[in-house]
Amino acid sequence: MTNGQSEQGDNRTDVVVVGAGPAGLATSWHLSLQGIRHVVLERDVVGATWRFERWDDFALVNPAWSIRLPGLDVSGLEPDSYLSRDAVVGLLDSYARSIKAPVRAGVEVFRLRQDGAGYHLSTSEGDWHARAVVVASGAFRRPWIPDHPVPPGVTALHAIDYRRPDQLADGAVLVVGSGQSGTQIADELRGAGREVYLSTSAVGRMPRRYRGRDFYRWLRDLGDLDQPSEQVPDEIRRAPQAAVSGTHGGRTSALQQLARDGIVLLGRLSGTDGGRFLFADDLAKNMDVADAFAARFRSHVDEYLQNSPDPLLPPDADPAERPLDVPPDAPVEIDAAQAGVSTVVWCTGMRPDTLWLPDDLLEPSGFPQHQHGSTAWPGVHVVGFPWQTHRASGVLYGIPTDAERAADRILLHLAS
Repeated sequence: MTNGQSEQGDNRTDVVVVGAGPAGLATSWHLSLQGIRHVVLERDVVGATWRFERWDDFALVNPAWSIRLPGLDVSGLEPDSYLSRDAVVGLLDSYARSIKAPVRAGVEVFRLRQDGAGYHLSTSEGDWHARAVVVASGAFRRPWIPDHPVPPGVTALHAIDYRRPDQLADGAVLVVGSGQSGTQIADELRGAGREVYLSTSAVGRMPRRYRGRDFYRWLRDLGDLDQPSEQVPDEIRRAPQAAVSGTHGGRTSALQQLARDGIVLLGRLSGTDGGRFLFADDLAKNMDVADAFAARFRSHVDEYLQNSPDPLLPPDADPAERPLDVPPDAPVEIDAAQAGVSTVVWCTGMRPDTLWLPDDLLEPSGFPQHQHGSTAWPGVHVVGFPWQTHRASGVLYGIPTDAERAADRILLHLAS
C-alpha cells in the first residue's frame, strides 16, 4: 500500500522506509502484508549498491540458497551457485516489481526530525510526514579512505570505483586491504598479468569448503547464522568479514596462494613519505590471524560432528592454504617510481549512510543506536545492519528476520 497526498499538498503516509536495497524491499513486503501504508524513498535506484559499487566480475560470497527475501521464488537458481553482480541486480529489480514495492527512486533524504507524534523528513522532492520510519539506507554505503596522501604521479581510487583491470593505467598496482574485496581484486589484477602489491591487514580467512560442504552450510547447521548478537563478544562483532571468494565457482582467498601466484605481500600500510609507501612489519602476524581463524572454524565443525552419524568426508585442507616454502620477505617501504606503481586501490572498508539521522540516534561510528532494531525514538527502526539482532542480520539470509520484526513493531506502534 502506498502513500497518499494530503489536502495541503504535502506528502503523508504511515511509514517511510529509507533505502530500496534488500533491507528496504524486505521491509516493504512485510508492511504490505500487514496492510500498512508506506513508501520507500531511494536516493538512486533499486539495488544501487550492487549496480554501481561492485566490479564487473563480482560475485556473492554466499550461495544462492541463502537468499531468503520474503515472497521471492529462488527455485530457478542453482542452490550452490554464487550470483554475479548483474544477476543480483536483476534479482532485486524483479523482486521490487513482483512485490509492487512503492519505491520512489531519485529521492534523497536530507534530515529526519521529530514532529509532534510523528516524524518529518526533508527530502529532495519536498517534505514527507510519517508516523514511523525504517532506516534501511545501508551499513556500507560511504567509502572510508585512510588519510595517507599518495605519491605524485600515482592515481588512487576506492574499491567501489574499480570495475576491471584495463580500467587502470599501465603499471603496478598497490591494493590496500586484504579482506574480501582486497584479496579478490588483487587476484583478478594478477590474473590479468598486472604486477600487484597487496598491503595486508589482520583479517580472518574462511575456507570455502570443508569436509565436503560449503562453509555457509556449516554456519547454518551449526546455528551460527542465527546466533543472537548478545552472545558474541564485541571484538568478534567489530572484526571485518573473513576473506573468501564467490568467483570461479567459489574459492578460498588464502594469502599463501596469492603469494605463490606472484603477488607481493606487504604489511599494513602505515603512511607515505614523499614518493614512498611505508608499511608496518606485521605481515607474519596478519597471516597468522588468517590461519588461526580458519583453524578455529574447522575445529568448530569437527566438534559438532563428533556425535554425528552423517557419512561426511574426513577433515581436509584446501591446497590454497598450503604453507609457503619460504616465508615472504616483506619490505617496509616501497618507492612508487622505482616499483612502477601507477595506481592504488583502497579496499579499506565502508561506513553507513546515516548522515541524515540526528546525532541523538547515532553511535560515534555512524551506526544507528538501537536495541534489537528499535531506536530511542518510538516508531523508528533499523533493518539491514550487521549484528543488529543476530549474526546474519546484515546479509540476505538474515535481513528478512529483522524486517518482519520491524513491521510487527510498527503495527503495534501505529495501533497505540
